[in-house]
Amino acid sequence: MSERITIEQNVEILKRYAYLERACMRTLAGWLPGVPEWEAKNQFGLHIWESADAADHLRARLRELRNHQPERGLSPALQQVFTALDYAQNTAEVIATVYLVVKRALLHAYRNHPEVTWSDFDNPTVKVTESLIAQTEAQVAWAERYFPTIAEGYPGWESWRDTVAGLLESDGGAMGTGPKVEARFDLDARPLLLPWKECQRMPDWPIFDPEQDVEPDRKADPEGHRLWRFKHYLNEMTASETLGSILWMTPEMPWEYQHNVARHLWDEIRHSQLGQTRIQQLGLKIEEVPQVVQIYNVMMTLPAVDQYALLTTVIEPNGMPEKRANREHWEDIHDDISAAAVSYDWSDENFHIRWGQKWTPILLETYGYDETPEQIKERMEAWLLENTPVKMQQRHAHGIA
Repeated sequence: MSERITIEQNVEILKRYAYLERACMRTLAGWLPGVPEWEAKNQFGLHIWESADAADHLRARLRELRNHQPERGLSPALQQVFTALDYAQNTAEVIATVYLVVKRALLHAYRNHPEVTWSDFDNPTVKVTESLIAQTEAQVAWAERYFPTIAEGYPGWESWRDTVAGLLESDGGAMGTGPKVEARFDLDARPLLLPWKECQRMPDWPIFDPEQDVEPDRKADPEGHRLWRFKHYLNEMTASETLGSILWMTPEMPWEYQHNVARHLWDEIRHSQLGQTRIQQLGLKIEEVPQVVQIYNVMMTLPAVDQYALLTTVIEPNGMPEKRANREHWEDIHDDISAAAVSYDWSDENFHIRWGQKWTPILLETYGYDETPEQIKERMEAWLLENTPVKMQQRHAHGIA
């Protein structure tokens, strides 16, 4: 573009940025349980949150520019890109389209935005787009570095990358200012695998056996208890995977809810990572820890609203006394690392419970439930006692820390 854009054109471009960031957030969230590679899961979790936060900053700037409906009037072609991203069939296709097509296009647009707007007058927009460059560079750099390590295992990914790239290019690219041609994606041409009913792990990783899950006494066997507890922390990956599917299945909810769930998801990734850090410090490899996939799989027999209420009004509140007890115990035995880890987990969970109190009533109303928050909490507590494969959750439900 040789001329500077008008404020109206600026608004339309920023709407596209925000929409594409939300598309990346949504597809990565839906696919989080579907990719078996551990590194991809960890990076997807971070980038779900970063994409949500990028969209939030762009939406805030749009409000300042007097636009309060950022998804109104978007082109059908761009909406087709949004939909098509979900139709990937494997890890390679997700990375090739989300990162190597959409995120690359956004990175180019963010770098060039100061040159197309009236930067002296539109400095707040420039600051927003410039603030997104570093994290988008890091996202694309990760994908470029990681993708060659897995691409060979997923032959044929190039065709899907080219399809999505063609759809975006046909609508003028990320900014929507390039040449436009008609292009269509046939939704019947490939299956939609989302939402994942079972979360995926690498085939040689061990699976959790509930009968072998015996909690050592924290005072009589502090080392055994510590290792046991951080193995379970590593398995909070399943909480983030559950939130990914919940986020994907509840697109009718307000943007603030989606932003909060994306952050909640990233927090659970961080909790899994503190488990990863501690078990490695204690001499284990991540791939040696049995994976508690059963809790995700059984929760996916419930609707998304039930899952969210179960997680935020039952499981997380029930776990708070144990966090306090573990922190006090680890402080008493001068295990500062473990005490610090649980302290941050404890702080995060307080926010998750508040979000549950805020959003559960709105979820019930949005999806036509005739229950009160207290009623669904009671129903989910009973369901948990009957169905959870994790004995620790049963003890927490009975008030045992």
